[in-house]
Amino acid sequence: MTSDNYKMKNLVDISTMVTESTDFFSIKDRIIDKMLEVVHPTKACVNLFYKNNYEHAYLVCSETLEYVPKVFPITNMRGVKIDFSTYPKYIHEAVKERKIVYVKNIFEDDRAEEERDLAKLEGYIGRAIFPFIINNTVVGFMTCFLDEDDFLTEQDIDFISSVASLISLSIEITTKNNNTQILVRKLRGAISSINQATKRLYLNNNINGFLEHLSRQACSITNSKESVIVIDDVNNNNRMFNCYNSEQKKKSNLYPVANKILKKESMGSYLNNVKDKISSTVRIDSYIYYKLKNKNEIVGGIVCANSQNYTDDDLNILSILAKQVSVAMQLYEYNTQEVKHKVLANELNILNKQQKLIMDKGKMELNEGKELYFYHRAAKVVGGDFYYAVKIDKNKVAYIVADVMGHGIVSNYVVAMLKGAFKVLSYQYKTSGDIMTNLNKILYDEFDKMGVFTTCLVCIVDTKENTIDISNAGHYSPIIVKKDGSLEKSLNCKKGIPLGVIEDANYLGNVHKINNYSMICMYTDGILELKNKDKEEYGIARFEKFLQDNFKLDQKEIVENLKLELKEFSAKDSYDDDILVVMLKDR
Repeated sequence: MTSDNYKMKNLVDISTMVTESTDFFSIKDRIIDKMLEVVHPTKACVNLFYKNNYEHAYLVCSETLEYVPKVFPITNMRGVKIDFSTYPKYIHEAVKERKIVYVKNIFEDDRAEEERDLAKLEGYIGRAIFPFIINNTVVGFMTCFLDEDDFLTEQDIDFISSVASLISLSIEITTKNNNTQILVRKLRGAISSINQATKRLYLNNNINGFLEHLSRQACSITNSKESVIVIDDVNNNNRMFNCYNSEQKKKSNLYPVANKILKKESMGSYLNNVKDKISSTVRIDSYIYYKLKNKNEIVGGIVCANSQNYTDDDLNILSILAKQVSVAMQLYEYNTQEVKHKVLANELNILNKQQKLIMDKGKMELNEGKELYFYHRAAKVVGGDFYYAVKIDKNKVAYIVADVMGHGIVSNYVVAMLKGAFKVLSYQYKTSGDIMTNLNKILYDEFDKMGVFTTCLVCIVDTKENTIDISNAGHYSPIIVKKDGSLEKSLNCKKGIPLGVIEDANYLGNVHKINNYSMICMYTDGILELKNKDKEEYGIARFEKFLQDNFKLDQKEIVENLKLELKEFSAKDSYDDDILVVMLKDR
């Protein structure tokens, strides 16, 4: 194979790595190794800038990090922090001018004068710098070190430049994936916290405590320093409000500012770098707001101020929070009007039975080798966990596993809409990504009105081709047990945004061969977040071990063993959240 062909082959291999991974840090060393197979600098190192801050660079070479853990907090900076001002002038030139810089001899180039002692110590005489550029912004750079025997041709530089472009793409994919995970985590945390506060409001009618909790949440999820929630009663006779300052100083009264901001025409918006002075008593550098709506009337709003930078994601999250507050206030109104608990309990019981009837049809034998079944343990109130399966033809079955984030009764209506839309789309579209994309388009407006969203998995099993096509909308990735009892850890199941958050979101599917898989298990957060008396969660590790220990049993034995294990772990007979486990397994 010629040198050029070898380079082309390795470039294709690197491209495949990049497109199949959502984590740059897990593939960066393999990319560098592939590159160094066909060009011959002594070594190459990767440096990254964090949040476009050029005061420091983060060196992420394997020699420095030794090992990048598989589980690394996505909000943390990775690498060894180095003052960027200590780097040679030619590296600053490459970053500032967004260009490749090749210094053939450190000892003859004036720009490298301060580097010569290091070059002698490390044994290199040349260096080439390749910036990583995303949307015209330098996010890092790669440095190639050359000794006396190394030399880069124009073809070598073109090849390394192509690798640098692929590294830039991998960094961009990783950033988007991490941002999605952060958004999903924020949404989950906020909705869970609001639901708990709403339950307490329903039980004790402490509206001040409820509003204080929500104003804290508004600050937290938008990274704001201050917030205020303003709510009018039905007849606009009384007004309730609560302010919160995240710096734990004397609570600043954003009330006059909130009134001015909430008079704007749009339902919600944000502004960074506020130039005009809004108030003489309160300093506002940036703000974000979303109005509260009861039926067709604006009854107040949430205003947050002084974040470093508000984004569309912050506005989406705040809109969901605002709609949840509106639903909670309706519940508060009903409660103050002495709606009887027995009537509500009866409605919840009926809704739970309806939900069970919808899901019971999802148990089926796909062929002589595979079966699809589930275990669902409803919480005390109506939950949002949902599973439904449709037999498309003799070879294909489509099914959905979803977790609706919202208030119980509303969640049940969402489940009914999900079922109807999914059933229709399963016959119209051939791929899981197309089904998911159109599911979001159809349901977005209704979700938006109710202030709910849902994480979910859409799957198509083809028993003839022995494949499963999976699309993921912000949900937990499946647990896969191979026929030898080991876990499949390299499943490519890219997470998209949850349904109901962004109207024009596009979702992709991933097709996997299932010949070697004995069980593919999908689940919602109820089982992972189940706590014991010590407040310890059941967690993913315990669940994976349970599946490995039980995957060869028949479905009834697995379900009975799971019930027993969860009961022994939690020491409870009833749970605060739904538990839903869906299994595609060998018969």
